[in-house]
Amino acid sequence: MSEQLERGKRKRAQVMGQEYVDRAFSGDPEAFGADYQRFLTEYAWGAAWGRGNLTDRERHMVTLGILAALGREREFEGHVRATRNTGVSERDLSDVLHQVAIYAGVPAGLSGFTIARRVLGEQE
Repeated sequence: MSEQLERGKRKRAQVMGQEYVDRAFSGDPEAFGADYQRFLTEYAWGAAWGRGNLTDRERHMVTLGILAALGREREFEGHVRATRNTGVSERDLSDVLHQVAIYAGVPAGLSGFTIARRVLGEQE
């Protein structure tokens, strides 16, 4: 296993939770899609999330804003759940979604608030 993949697995587990990573890598490593999980973990989590300069909190706020702006609701929901692991507060998330509404459109911001409200309510 490459060093970047190992770094990616550690970072992904730190942000999303070990259970999440275990599910992503469960099953036959030769099955359809398994190579995609390795690719995603190596490059998104090992290379991008593993870069310096931005803190995990800052990088997570950028990620949340992009996912909300693009309407990637399933991924956004998972990352809202993970905010407790990166120090993104409810106020931070609200501020991100206000930015999304201004720069990507009110419907994108509203959808983000709807999902975040539900997920945060489930966590209480």
